[in-house]
Amino acid sequence: MIMALGMLIVLSMVTTTSLTYSASSQRTQAYSSKRMTAGFLAEAGINRALAVLNLTTNNALNPSLLPTTRTDYDRGYVIWGGTLDTRSAVWTITSTGYIQNPAVPTGQSFHRSSASVPVSPTLTQPLNNPAWNYVYATKPASSGCDETLQQSVSVASPFYVNGNLCLENTSTISGGPLVVKGWVQLSQSANSVGSAAVPINEAHIAGACKYKNNAWHTPCSSADNVFARSIDSSPTTVVAPTVYWDAWYKNSSPGPYYPCTTASGTTPTFDNDQGTTPDGTKRNNSVGASWNLTPATSYTCQTAAGELSWNATTKVLTVAGTVFIDGSAYIQNGAVNSYNGQATLYLSGTFLMKNSKLCAGLAANGSGCDFATWNPNTELLCVVTNASGGQVNAGAGVQLISATYQGALYATKNIDTDTTSAADGPMIGEQVNLGQSVTTSFPTITTVPVGMPSNPTVYAQPNRPQLNL
Repeated sequence: MIMALGMLIVLSMVTTTSLTYSASSQRTQAYSSKRMTAGFLAEAGINRALAVLNLTTNNALNPSLLPTTRTDYDRGYVIWGGTLDTRSAVWTITSTGYIQNPAVPTGQSFHRSSASVPVSPTLTQPLNNPAWNYVYATKPASSGCDETLQQSVSVASPFYVNGNLCLENTSTISGGPLVVKGWVQLSQSANSVGSAAVPINEAHIAGACKYKNNAWHTPCSSADNVFARSIDSSPTTVVAPTVYWDAWYKNSSPGPYYPCTTASGTTPTFDNDQGTTPDGTKRNNSVGASWNLTPATSYTCQTAAGELSWNATTKVLTVAGTVFIDGSAYIQNGAVNSYNGQATLYLSGTFLMKNSKLCAGLAANGSGCDFATWNPNTELLCVVTNASGGQVNAGAGVQLISATYQGALYATKNIDTDTTSAADGPMIGEQVNLGQSVTTSFPTITTVPVGMPSNPTVYAQPNRPQLNL
């Protein structure tokens, strides 16, 4: 009897212990399951942040892109967000997943994860609009001359005229292709398109041609002093570049919403009424004083995605990315200047160059630009303007006066090159007024700086995330 009672007590203890262990194991398993589920939610928050950074319409270098956000799921929620180190261009993403768990005092289990995401700015792109390999006059056809070459102008680069083309004085076209969507008039015996000895490669002229006092003639031919290996009346369609003004106003770096993170000297005023939230309506040419790109003293302005800096001693302008000044700019230091890098400079106002030179590469003797070996696919500054008048001629957005510019120019209004100026590079404007003794010629362009009109608005590329354990 005593032995039976002892056995019963032992069995009872074993059963109680087993039940207690089983319940504890179940609680541990449930807690572990909740923690794992919370971990999955935290991972989902990291993935949501990465999706925002990788969205092509977003600028991954926008420090306001990842605010603290709560996302709810069936059995829990996640709070996620990120902060950007604007100097190193690295995001730190944090994400905490929460799930209901009655087994813990707070009623929730949570798991916190974090990741670092370096961002690489996009500085160059493949050319996607062939207009940037032309001198291009965008003015449509009227009843008169829409594009006029005067004095001793020689156009040796590809030339595209949306309207009617007139050659006067001793102007000539010595390179091709030539594309004219209207008619062509050659007023003097010295005017010609190519020559019998050296014809241009292509001439596509939609309308008639008139040479001196001869009758209008269709199709154009050598009888009109137009010499080309291939002549037809079917102009190639090349669409003028589209300018994404608001997108680049809000995202240029340095620019109104991305000030210099490394700065010295007197840096440019990019805007003065932009506010803190990117707003395209603030693109209003509000900076009153024209910015001197090449002053007597040096300045440095760098961001994670771009640069506009000037060394007054070496006369070198360093450029990168896309820069936006809600105003005008000029170069007038009477010197031979050069620039390093590829960049697009947007100006809500106008651009003036006078009695100065700005070269992508200097000639061996340092007296001017190296036209022979310039490679615009590695060194190219594109200046884009949106106003007219003021510091430049009425009706012009860009004006060169006794100046030499090696790079790309775009104006919604006219481009005027006056008195012995030289422009080596594509020019796109309503009218491209090439003045006395101007010669245009430049190499083929295949790679352009980011922000160049008509190219996709790509800002930066997030790299592979690095999980922080």
